[in-house]
Amino acid sequence: MGISKLFPVQVALWQETVGPGDFERDLCINSPTGSGKTLAYALPIVQNLSTDTGGRLRALVVVPTRDLALQVKRVFDALASPLGLRIGLAAGQSSLRHELSSLIYLPGEDDGPDPGFLSPLWFQSKVDILVATPGRLVDHVNKLSLKHLRYLVVDEADRFLHEDYQSWLPTVIKLTQFGLAKIVLFAMLTRGPGRLAQLILHYLLFLSAGKMRYRLPEYLECYKLVYDIA
Repeated sequence: MGISKLFPVQVALWQETVGPGDFERDLCINSPTGSGKTLAYALPIVQNLSTDTGGRLRALVVVPTRDLALQVKRVFDALASPLGLRIGLAAGQSSLRHELSSLIYLPGEDDGPDPGFLSPLWFQSKVDILVATPGRLVDHVNKLSLKHLRYLVVDEADRFLHEDYQSWLPTVIKLTQFGLAKIVLFAMLTRGPGRLAQLILHYLLFLSAGKMRYRLPEYLECYKLVYDIA
């Protein structure tokens, strides 16, 4: 792709996902538009999935608009397609059935698995990574198997926290397994950060690139209490 040097936010995410951090924590990224956020999360996801191309949906990227979905898919196509990973798009570019048939094997398809082995709700995935807008994700979610999902990315979460978007988030969380790694990205996290609780983030690490409107107190101290419930 002609990239010789990574931006700071890309280095930070790599260190926390593929590097020493090894994705031990969910990540919240506050970084301005144009700072390279898409490549920042696409690189580690592709790296971590590159050794397993087994036809299961393992990464879901949710973005608020169709234009952004197309942009994000182009980045994943450039990185992941040469490695055999398949990228899907659910953003209203075509009819519901045509879009769904590009994501999963529908009953009766010549190249699909034996229909006798398929549950009516859990069809085999054609894609490893799905980029979706929330409306189309809701349209398809009951036909997608999310039980193998390892990564959930919520891009431009500024908008998701202040709009309902058909309650896609509780549905996705309910259908996934424990241990799902989450990356939440903002261009400007200034209002209502408490609504991040909807994402059920684990051991959250906050990363920021650029100037911050708010700063933590210089002498803020943090303590951890370990207890045995036995």
